[in-house]
Amino acid sequence: MLGNTLLKLVGLLSPDDVKELKAAGCADEAKVILEALHRVAVHWGGTGSVNKKVWAGIQVRLNELRAALREG
Repeated sequence: MLGNTLLKLVGLLSPDDVKELKAAGCADEAKVILEALHRVAVHWGGTGSVNKKVWAGIQVRLNELRAALREG
């Protein structure tokens, strides 16, 4: 259940949203949001009830969002 909730949360943000936050001077705040989502994923991963397909979807999306934040 936590995995599906987390997947919904990371799905709400798009790479364009992250780029917009960065352009508005909120890169640090966007980084904090992504780090918090990552920490929740790691916590969920430690529960032992991980759906591998959901886990992969979360990781792919977080990587896309991180890449958008790194783009110059």
